[in-house]
Amino acid sequence: MITLKDFLILTKFKLSFTVSLSLVFAFGLAKNGIDLEIINPFLGVLLLALGVSSLNQVQEHKEDALMPRTQNRPIPAKRLSVRNGFIISFLLIFFAFVFIYLSLKMQGVMIFAIVVLMYNFFYTKGKKVTIYAAVYGAVLGIVPPMIGWISAEGEITDIRFIALALFFFIWQIPHFWLLTLKFNSDYKKAKFPTVVDKFGIEGLERITFIWLLLTVIAGLYLILVFQSISMPILILLIILNIYTVYSIFQLRVEHKYIKNFISINIYMLLTMFLLMIDKIL
Repeated sequence: MITLKDFLILTKFKLSFTVSLSLVFAFGLAKNGIDLEIINPFLGVLLLALGVSSLNQVQEHKEDALMPRTQNRPIPAKRLSVRNGFIISFLLIFFAFVFIYLSLKMQGVMIFAIVVLMYNFFYTKGKKVTIYAAVYGAVLGIVPPMIGWISAEGEITDIRFIALALFFFIWQIPHFWLLTLKFNSDYKKAKFPTVVDKFGIEGLERITFIWLLLTVIAGLYLILVFQSISMPILILLIILNIYTVYSIFQLRVEHKYIKNFISINIYMLLTMFLLMIDKIL
């Protein structure tokens, strides 16, 4: 019997829930409001995120056992068997498909099938052979807001959605690379190739710095595309962007990777939240 704490660890619940929030933001922006139609796609995306995350831990339990950061996860710590971990992930993914079918029919099923294929095969397997596997993850980061957008009957050819997708894609890259900078020694113990192997710590830090700035630029473009922003929201967005740029430049001084990781994630969440609130109110 799995405990609640181990279930939350196995499914990476905090990250999975955050990923699902991007669907809520996109839905609200596309529809200028939130209604009950969001329930099925939200549950579908949340369950899928929980399922593919737990399946990833089933697939990588041997590597997780080699890294101090992950060796206390339920499967490598022997608190949960590989078989039971697989059953949990299968059930989560199965019900994710049920909920997305109720919302988007076969279109949603096909999108979810591609997500499982890309995340649990191309991305998970790719991490062991290429330093650029993060690109797969960045592409997958577009899926939750896309589900939210089309669930609200928005067109994916809309310039607003294109700006939204660009923002989420660019944000994902430094999100991954900041973790690589912080936990590079762990990845080496598990024999995962990383971008550090090619560019070194200093080189990757410079590249990540540029991608962090690109994330803010993409955020500013997103703000520009969603016009008619109220003055209070605009002021808050300006303050948020100034603070985030300041924290990005501190990376080159302090080399505090987790601090910047948290900062850029907060930037993404607050940008989306403020834009959605502006449209709803």
